[in-house]
Amino acid sequence: SSGINAEYGGLVMGAAFTNSLATGLGTSIAVLCHEVPHELGDFAVLLNAGMKIKFAVLFNFLSALTCFLGLFVGLAIGSNTDAQKWIFAITAGMFIYIACADLIPEMHRNAAAADKPILCFVLQQIGVFLGFLFMYLIALYEGDLESIGGGHGHSH
Repeated sequence: SSGINAEYGGLVMGAAFTNSLATGLGTSIAVLCHEVPHELGDFAVLLNAGMKIKFAVLFNFLSALTCFLGLFVGLAIGSNTDAQKWIFAITAGMFIYIACADLIPEMHRNAAAADKPILCFVLQQIGVFLGFLFMYLIALYEGDLESIGGGHGHSH
């Protein structure tokens, strides 16, 4: 599942870069913010399952390599406007599903099991707010990112 998740991250990044440099950079930052905690969590799960550190690193690395497969596919087909729309829609749906099906229940379990559940809840909400703020700022300044790259992208 982690490999599929990384592959879709690469797919949306490839499609985003075919749209414009700004969209590609913004999307890459968003995917990075999603993937780093996800991969760290996977690493912790592998270690807790008794896997040696070297093998856990290897498995995480191999799983992360699927991002490049998705990236190349996204770059290859992302210039097709219809394909690009489908890629963006499917990956947005996946990220929303992950948030609703995995993240929110996990946050609830962690807050309920914490020594200071109210503090844990408040910190979680601050993290969610910062995530939304970060994504808003990326969207707000996407035009500035475009000017850095020379503005040669095309908008849809």
